[in-house]
Amino acid sequence: MKIAQKKPIIFSMVSAGALLIIQNAYAVTNGTKQPVQIAKVSKEAKVAQARKHAPLKVPYTEHVISSKVIRNASSMANAQTILAREPSINATSAGPNGVRSTITFRAFNSGQFSETFDGIPLNGAFNGGATNQASERNAVPLTLNDISSINIYNGINNPSVNSYNSLGGTINYRPRQPSRKFGGSVGIGYGSFGTFHWDALLNTGSLDGFRSLFAYNRQTSNGWLANDGDQNTNYYYAGVMPYNQDQSKVYAYVIVNRNVGYTPHSVPLALINQYGYNYNWPLNYSYSSQTDTELTAILGDKSLLNSFTLLNAKVYAQNNNYHRTSYTNPAFDQSASQPYYLPNQSTGYPFWLSYPVPPTYVPANVFGSTHYGTDYHLYEEIRNTLGFQPYLRFALPHNTVTVGGNVNYSMEHSAEFWYGAYNMPKISGYNNAWDEHDERLLASVYVQDDISLLGGAVHITPGIKYLYGYTVSSDDIGFYYPIGGSVSGSSAYTSPTIAISYSPIKHVSVYAAYGRNIKFPNIGAYYSNIAEQDNAGNYVVVPEKVQPEYVSDYEIGVRYANQGLHASADLYREDFKNTFINVTNAQGLSATFNGGSSRYEGGELSIENNFGHLLFGDWKAFANYSYNQAVFESSFNSSYAGTVQAGQPLANIPKNMINVGVDFARGRFGAQLEGKYVSSEYVNQQLAGTPGSLQIPPYFILNLGLQDTIPVGYGYIKNVKLTLDIDNLLNRHYYPRGFEDTDYFGNNYLSVLNGMPRYIFGSITARF
Repeated sequence: MKIAQKKPIIFSMVSAGALLIIQNAYAVTNGTKQPVQIAKVSKEAKVAQARKHAPLKVPYTEHVISSKVIRNASSMANAQTILAREPSINATSAGPNGVRSTITFRAFNSGQFSETFDGIPLNGAFNGGATNQASERNAVPLTLNDISSINIYNGINNPSVNSYNSLGGTINYRPRQPSRKFGGSVGIGYGSFGTFHWDALLNTGSLDGFRSLFAYNRQTSNGWLANDGDQNTNYYYAGVMPYNQDQSKVYAYVIVNRNVGYTPHSVPLALINQYGYNYNWPLNYSYSSQTDTELTAILGDKSLLNSFTLLNAKVYAQNNNYHRTSYTNPAFDQSASQPYYLPNQSTGYPFWLSYPVPPTYVPANVFGSTHYGTDYHLYEEIRNTLGFQPYLRFALPHNTVTVGGNVNYSMEHSAEFWYGAYNMPKISGYNNAWDEHDERLLASVYVQDDISLLGGAVHITPGIKYLYGYTVSSDDIGFYYPIGGSVSGSSAYTSPTIAISYSPIKHVSVYAAYGRNIKFPNIGAYYSNIAEQDNAGNYVVVPEKVQPEYVSDYEIGVRYANQGLHASADLYREDFKNTFINVTNAQGLSATFNGGSSRYEGGELSIENNFGHLLFGDWKAFANYSYNQAVFESSFNSSYAGTVQAGQPLANIPKNMINVGVDFARGRFGAQLEGKYVSSEYVNQQLAGTPGSLQIPPYFILNLGLQDTIPVGYGYIKNVKLTLDIDNLLNRHYYPRGFEDTDYFGNNYLSVLNGMPRYIFGSITARF
């Protein structure tokens, strides 16, 4: 941006989700510095939403998924799997509508990097992940229906964008924004696996400046496995009210997402080979029926206090209500005739009756046997969070300073009950495996500077964040708890970051960054300390002893940007201390302990080019490659998991991933062809949470998308958009996730989750 005298201005721009930092707020006119007013919020919001690439001179590794990519995504894509087109991200779903999504980012699992919506933490306060946490297989906080674009910040990154759990990186979903013009759309689609899709959208336009967007999205599907049906309903609202001559605004976002369906469970590969690719446990063997409803609500104010100071403050509320009823037929429990482990198997021994003051449920007295009196499990988690997140940003002569923080308070009620019938009582001290109430306070405060030197050729971004967490876990007497009790603990950490970028020549920048961060222990590190046994065999409550995970991150990189060509490369290393190991018993109760140190390292290459008009239309192409390796650096032993040796690789981490894609446009017609290669990876032992000796094989998936927009101009209808999606075009059979288990005879076997076979889906959307 330039003034009339054609002299450069370096200033700070306000965006809807974050400030677009350009360096300082002064212009040199006639030899003196003059203040330059920060640009209007609405204009800069539009710029931020339209961003397709990370800025050339940003001193950290970043990537962007644009609005066009999101709007053209397949109906079976979700907010997790769409991330997999970027380097070092492996994301899959084991069922339709994002059910049982699994994601790794630079080899870190979903609880070890942060996901945010408009900067608000989506990660569960107690179990870390944003989706599929704590066995909540259909916990889906948001869909592509709610998102305008996505910013991906690899590594620790700077404190103004990272959040709790930001070890491997931060993913920020930008909210979909209301339009200034009235309009809307309605759409319907149908495809493979009996998939139906309905959606509607309404923009009110500007009503005395106030703009609102209402969006509805519903999709039902039978799934690609037997007994795998699911339905998802999403409601989204965004409202913006500008004031102060359109330079400030009050804004609100609300997401309600409800998912109902069956859990896709892993099954032995031998049974898939025997019965077919869509094999799943028959309902008379085992099933899990689940319901999840999630709410995210944000109310904020972004105010231009003066020409150089911006205040953004928001309050937010989140609620997650999850219920799952599981059944496993005792007649098919693991045995010589059925040698494989079934999920949620009943127990044959009422072990809790030997406690000094036991739970009073005696299943044999009610249902004739312990097996048949414990074949149904009801698991529920209800969480509520309230939070406040402010920041102040100062545009100074040669730097931009940001001071901010976050505080949120969360409460959780988690319980599991066993019984011999679907409709069961929920009585603590009678038939509860556990009945738990937890509280957690998370707080952070940070200061960050962005210093510009040598006319903007050099950027130095130092920052420091202080994080604090306080947790209380309380359990009643239950099958797993001979005594009730509470355990609490607190942790605090100071997280420093610093990065520098230098542009030696036009279109090129090099950068280096360093950061340290922490992940607070999951709730399993607390509740597992209730009802431990001392040397005398007495049940006691012991202090929380699991230490937080710490990571030190080092990276270097280079970028090139010139017209339509964008390229980047980087190398990173993350030294990981106190690695969490999650151990789960046969009934699903998990505990967390520290498993020593590990090292994560790798490299990422990315290139994208806009070729312009060639051969009948406009062409774009992209490709990226990532190498990620994670190994234990220290040996440790677990009484359940056994010995892990230094140098042993961590599980669920493909070393090599490649993404390629081409985009074609001619007039209103568009086509995209994208492919992803994922190399082989070791899998964890089913319950131990540590790597086994088995691997899942590599795979390559190719997806095709076609869109055509037909002008109508009849009545209120402007145009009609037709789409055709063909996912897994080559119909490859592949297994994106697996586990190692032991059969009845002591032999190890591979249990897998099936990837989606070829999926064909067509839709029609009328826009008005």
